[in-house]
Amino acid sequence: MINKIEVDLNAISGNLGLFKKIIYPETKIIGMVKANAYGHGLVEAARVIWTSGADILAVERIEEAVELRVAKIKAPILIIGYVEPADYHKIIDFDLIMSVGDYESAYQLSREARKQNLWARFDINVDTGMNRWGIPVYEFSQIYQKMLDLEHAKVVGIHSHFVDALNAKLAKEQIRLMQNVLFALQQGKFSIPMVHMATTDAILSNPESQFDAIRIGFGLFGYSDFKQDVGLKPALEFKTKIAQIRRVAKGESIGYGRAYIAKQPKKIAVLPIGYADGYPRALSNKAKVLVSGKKAAITGNICMGAIMIDVTGIDCSLGDEVVLIGKSGDDKVYADDLAKLADTTAREILARLPARLPREYHFK
Repeated sequence: MINKIEVDLNAISGNLGLFKKIIYPETKIIGMVKANAYGHGLVEAARVIWTSGADILAVERIEEAVELRVAKIKAPILIIGYVEPADYHKIIDFDLIMSVGDYESAYQLSREARKQNLWARFDINVDTGMNRWGIPVYEFSQIYQKMLDLEHAKVVGIHSHFVDALNAKLAKEQIRLMQNVLFALQQGKFSIPMVHMATTDAILSNPESQFDAIRIGFGLFGYSDFKQDVGLKPALEFKTKIAQIRRVAKGESIGYGRAYIAKQPKKIAVLPIGYADGYPRALSNKAKVLVSGKKAAITGNICMGAIMIDVTGIDCSLGDEVVLIGKSGDDKVYADDLAKLADTTAREILARLPARLPREYHFK
């Protein structure tokens, strides 16, 4: 394989173990495997997360949940994103949990369950400030009561999302709003299911955010925006090979648009990979890759299926391995390094790695 992704499953399992040491013993773990498990491969990542001790798995789309069921993964599966009504029957058929952010969705789901004479399960989204999905705090108690009265439907969770978990003031305000919601339910003598709000950064920065369960995604794969190093290990490496080596004279340009002009003679290697393979064009003339343990700069605009790199002074040959994300020798380039250069997040860098790229899994 010329272009491939290698995934260290032991690193994922180890990262989960680190979070287990941080959280309270009774706190449940929801392993987030949305977006093809942040580019790591849905089924294999989900399986190792489940067998390493997660209590629940969570995905963004119903298609991901069905794929896990087809792969015979029997964990409880929460769909955290939107599900269109035409797919509500799959929630019941595949024994899934649906996130709902309004009464109508819960009602329609219960109607589908009643048609099949079965029970549906749902987890309610509370909007504590994201202004995306969810029931507003001031309406929650009233709508919650109506949801509890639905036939053939059971509330199994209540959750919310932090706007910025590392903004201490804002995070505490959102926690306060969630606590107010729960207090109102207690005052109304309502039963309260599993409550979850914290994701990777909130878990590391604010133990108060744990409630009954935590949702870990980014952290399972070795990344966090939390400044303190807690020992997380990136699990993914993205690799290709040198397909051509050429000499470029002083004054010649490289690639589309003449975005790079050689100021001196250069030895250039061509890589058979580009932005169609998930490597952002925004990294043109900015990022570096690793060749023979040394950093080589990208020269010129990244193409749809090719990248040119400066290997002047580097001993390399056709077919040699090139690391775009990962380690080589004593040096490394990780997704968060690329994210800074591309003015984005490491989550996007990883999530946009295409599912069609072959993945090799290792349990070292």
